[in-house]
This record gives sequence, C-alpha cells and structure tokens, in this order.
Amino acid sequence: MQPLPHSASVRYAQPDNPREFRIVETNVVNQKRIPGPCSVVRDNPHPGQGTVVVLGTPRGGTSVVAGICHHLGARMGLDIDRSNMEDVRFRSILRSENRVQLAREYLEQLHQLGPLVGAKDPSAIDHLAEVYPLIPSPILVVVSRDVYASAQREVVEGHEFFEILRTTIRRKYAILDFVESVNDPVILVTYERMMQQPLSAVRSLARFVVGDAPDRLINLTARLVQPHADMPHDVDFVASRARWEREQFLGGSGSVA
Repeated sequence: MQPLPHSASVRYAQPDNPREFRIVETNVVNQKRIPGPCSVVRDNPHPGQGTVVVLGTPRGGTSVVAGICHHLGARMGLDIDRSNMEDVRFRSILRSENRVQLAREYLEQLHQLGPLVGAKDPSAIDHLAEVYPLIPSPILVVVSRDVYASAQREVVEGHEFFEILRTTIRRKYAILDFVESVNDPVILVTYERMMQQPLSAVRSLARFVVGDAPDRLINLTARLVQPHADMPHDVDFVASRARWEREQFLGGSGSVA
C-alpha cells in the first residue's frame, strides 16, 4: 500500500538574505517533498490587519483567490462585481488619469469597513506603483498561472493569441520586479496546485491573511474553490460570506455554503 501523504511547513533561508525566509506548504510522499499551492516569500507580521492586494494577470486565477480572501474575512471592496470579485470603483480608479487623488479617497472609505480590507484587479500592476504609497499596510497576494493557459482563456474572449501572450508575460515580469522592490508581506499562490489542493491553499491563505480562522470556515471556503466555475452562478463568495456572518450573528449552526 502507498503511504498516505501528510503536510508539513518548511522554512528555507534565502541565500541573498539570511533574515528572509520562504515557507512552503508541502506534501510528503515516500520521503519526497512535493510543493504545495502557496509559498510565503515574506512573512506577514500583522495578519488580520491591513490591505490585501491581489496581483496577477487576466484569466490567471485572481478572481478565486480574491474570493477566498473575502470569504475568510478580508472585505475585498466597496462595490464588488461578484462575477470576478473586482471592486468596480477600484477598477475605474486605476484607469483614471486622476488615479492618485481618487485612490486616496477610495482607500479612506474602504478602511472604514474594518481592519482587514482589500482590492483586486488583474491589470493592477500597470498602474500600481503610482498609488501604492497610499495603501495602508499592504499584504501582497500574488497569483501565478501557466501563461499559455491564461492566454488561451483570453483568446476565447476574442483576443489575438500572440499579443495577449506577450502582455501576460510582460505583466508577470512586472509583478516580479515590483514585489522584489518593496518590503511588504508576500505570499505566492500557484493556481494549478490550488485547484488540486484547495484545502491546503485556503489554510495557507488563512494563516497569512487573517491569522486564526475557524476550521469550519476554512472547510466551507475550500468547497467554493472549483475549476471552471461560473461566478456567481456556480460559486458566490460574497453571498456565502454574508450567510456565514449572519449565522455567526444569530449563533446558529446550519450550513451556509
């Protein structure tokens, strides 16, 4: 019989900076370590407080990761489009010539929702540097997906393959350069492994983003991670989170998924 896999967290010192560590959630099978879906590049010293910024590329898995963060308790916007977990106001701000002033006002209102909030836009890296200094206590969640898979999804929407592939690759390198240039908490989520191991991914994100989270909430969140789901018809992170909060307020124990 094959031995059952078990999970372990392994800390690897970075060769160029012995004070910086990467925590990789792994599955151990036959004494071989198989990387899990999440890697912590820089620890988050303030889980449960700050601004979650989900970075990635279009059709690259940012919607489901933003949904996970929201379901775990990070309010991902003032006016969330439930089909992609993007705040429609944040999206328009990034594309405005007056984005700095608008972002300042937006972030002030966003943080009135609570101590842990966030925003997601798969094209945010194009303008992030201009508004980043305004973001209180950033928590960077970087989502990576195979560039060809992302490009194929965009081609289905009518984009030209080589053009969108180059844009996707350019944004990936831009995200890498940006994340390396700042000193804020960073976790990397691999989309393909997340789909294979949703519970492991949700547990890692919960520890990094919110700190302590009830096991039942983690399990409920993991059940919402489904490949090719049509949001919000198949999966609605916003509605499910609202049901969870209502249940906690009422003190009930019925299912909210």
